[in-house]
Amino acid sequence: MENLEATIQCSNRNCQASNPQENKFCQNCGIPLVKRYLWVLGDWSQSYQVGQLIDERYLLKAPKIVLDTQPGVPPKLTEEVPSQLRSYLKLFPYRLHLPQIYSYYPSSKENSQESEICLLEYSNIPLNTDGDLLYPNLLPTLTEVWAQTSPLRQLNWLWQMAKLWHPLEQQQMVSSLVDNPNLIRVNGPVLHLLELTKDTHHYYSLKQLGQFWSSLVETASPLMANFLEELCNRLHKGRIPHTEYLFSYLDPAIAQCAQWHHFHYQIFTSTHSGPTRDHNEDDCYPPPEELIDTEKEGIMPFALVCDGIGGQEGGEIASELAKNTLLENMGRLAWLGQGSNYEQYLEQLRELICLSNDRISQRNDAEHRQERQRMGTTIVMALAHGHEVYLGNVGDSRIYQITPTTCHQVTVDDDLATREATLSYLFYRDAIQYPNSGALVQALGMNESSSLHPNLDRLIVDDSCVLLLCSDGLSDYDRVEQYWDSEIAPILRGETDIATVGKNLIKLANTKNGHDNVTIALVYCQVNLIEDPNRQPLSIAAIEASLSTILRAQVSQKPDQDTLTQRPDTEPTPSPKVTILPTPTPTPTVAFAAKTTLSPKIWVWVIGLLGLVAIAGTAYFVWQSQNQPQQETIETIP
Repeated sequence: MENLEATIQCSNRNCQASNPQENKFCQNCGIPLVKRYLWVLGDWSQSYQVGQLIDERYLLKAPKIVLDTQPGVPPKLTEEVPSQLRSYLKLFPYRLHLPQIYSYYPSSKENSQESEICLLEYSNIPLNTDGDLLYPNLLPTLTEVWAQTSPLRQLNWLWQMAKLWHPLEQQQMVSSLVDNPNLIRVNGPVLHLLELTKDTHHYYSLKQLGQFWSSLVETASPLMANFLEELCNRLHKGRIPHTEYLFSYLDPAIAQCAQWHHFHYQIFTSTHSGPTRDHNEDDCYPPPEELIDTEKEGIMPFALVCDGIGGQEGGEIASELAKNTLLENMGRLAWLGQGSNYEQYLEQLRELICLSNDRISQRNDAEHRQERQRMGTTIVMALAHGHEVYLGNVGDSRIYQITPTTCHQVTVDDDLATREATLSYLFYRDAIQYPNSGALVQALGMNESSSLHPNLDRLIVDDSCVLLLCSDGLSDYDRVEQYWDSEIAPILRGETDIATVGKNLIKLANTKNGHDNVTIALVYCQVNLIEDPNRQPLSIAAIEASLSTILRAQVSQKPDQDTLTQRPDTEPTPSPKVTILPTPTPTPTVAFAAKTTLSPKIWVWVIGLLGLVAIAGTAYFVWQSQNQPQQETIETIP
C-alpha cells in the first residue's frame, strides 16, 4: 500500500523543504523537485512491503523500485569498491546506456537476510505529469515497444546493441545483451541495460546476438523484416565475425532508411558573462543571438561551445582561438557519405580538435606560460549530416539530447570525479563530494596533442529532438536535469521556439546559478517521414552490393593525413603580447564543402570486392586491437 505520508525533500541545498509526493515544484522555493527512481540490485527488498521506507529514506514503490525521498542528500557508500561492482564503474563512459551504482552499503538491520544494499541509477527515467513513473517497471523492455516503433528507430536500437558489444565483452558482461531479454530496456531513442550480469563462460559470440535478434523478426517493420532475417542468418553462420563487419551492414541500412525522412536543423546560440564576472571567457558558433536555419542558408548544421580557462590570463583568447581554428579548417573534412566508415570521419574530427589544441599550446609556449598560467578552453561540438550527428568534447562542457519524454547527457565530463569512477577507485556519487571533484583532467591548450584524448561519438537521430550544448554555467547543480521538461521540451510540442528558449536558459543560469559565464547552443532537429506509397523494403542483397561502392569511395577519397596535421609554413610566430585574434568570417559553402570525387573505374567484379571487404574488415579489426591507445592520466588542471 502506498505510503501517503512520505514526502520529497527539495534538492536545493538552501531550501531542503519537505513536499507532498504529488508536487512537481517545491512549495517553498519553486525549484522543480527531483524524482529519482532507482532499481534494487539483488533480492534484499523482498523483506519489505510496498509503501515502506527503507533506511528512513527509500520509499519502496514496487518490488524492485524505490524512490529516493532525500535526493539532495549524498547517498551512503562504502569507501572501498567491492570487486563484484567494479565493472559498473569501469563502464562509466557508457552510462548513457548502462546503470551506475547510486548507493551501496552493508545493511543496518541485524536480521536482514542480505548483507548489503545496492541501488542502481539511470540517466533519466520518464515520468508522467504527476511525477510518477510513466512505465510501471521503470522502463519498457525492448520487446514490449519494438513492434510500435519506426524501422529507423528499430535499426538504431540494434546499432546501439552492437556498439555495446565490445566494451561489455572486455568486462566479461556480454551476457547482459543476449541471455535475458528482460534486461534490455529502451528510453525513447536510447537503449538501456537494466543491470549487468557476469558471463558464465567465454564462448559468447555474435551468433548469440543473432539468435536474440531472430526473435524480433516477426514483429519488425515490414520495411526491414526481410533484411533483419537475412542479417540474423549471416550471424548464425558466422559470416559476420566481429562488430566492425556488423556495422558495415547496419550503417548502410540505417542510411537508406533515413532517406525516407526529411531532416531539418535550426540552431540558436547565446552567451553571457553572468552577474558576478566582469568579462566573458566563453565563445560559441554560430554567432550568438542569430537564429540559423541551415537548410535555407545552405550550410551544414554545426554548433560549438567553448568555456575558456585562465581568467585574466587569457581564457577568452583560448576559446576564440579554438573556435577560429576549427572554422578555418572545417573544409579539410572529407565527407565519405552516410552509411560509410564513420570512424574515419571521427578520426578527421579528432585531428581538427588536436590542431586547435596545438595552436593554443603554441601560443602558451611563445608567451612563456607555465602550469597555472597557461590558458586553455573546454569544447563541445556537434556536426550533423542528415540522421548522423558527430559529437566531440574535451573538458566539462556538455551535450544533452532532449526528446518529448526524456533528457540524456550524451557526453562524459573530463574531470577528476569521472576519472576516479572510471578507474574504479571511488563510486561516482562519492567522488563528486570531494572539493576538487570538478577539476579538469584535460582541456585544449594545456599540453601537446600527444597527451590529449578527445571524446568523440556519433548519434543516430531517428525522431525530432533538441540538442543542448552548454558550459557549466548552466549545467552546474543539475539545472538542465531539473528544467529540461519545463523549459526545453515545449519546443518539441510546438509551444515555443528555440530562440525564446535559448534566451530563457541564459536567464535561468544567471538566476539559479550566477557564479560563472554561461553559453548555450540549441540544435533543433525536425524529422518528418516523406510519404511514398511505392517505398521498397530494405534488401540485404542491395546492402552487400553497396559495400563495394563504399570501399571504392573510401580508397578514392582517403584524406591525406598530412593535410590535417601539417602546420602552414606561413603561420606567424605568436606575439608575446596578449591580443585577441580577429574573428574570421568563414563562408559556409567553403567551410563545410564536401569532398565527393568518386572514381568511375570499376576495379574488380562484385564477388571479388565482397571478398576484399571481408579481408579488409578483418585486417582493420586486428589492427584496431593491436593499436588501441592506452588511457593516460593527465595532470589535473585546477
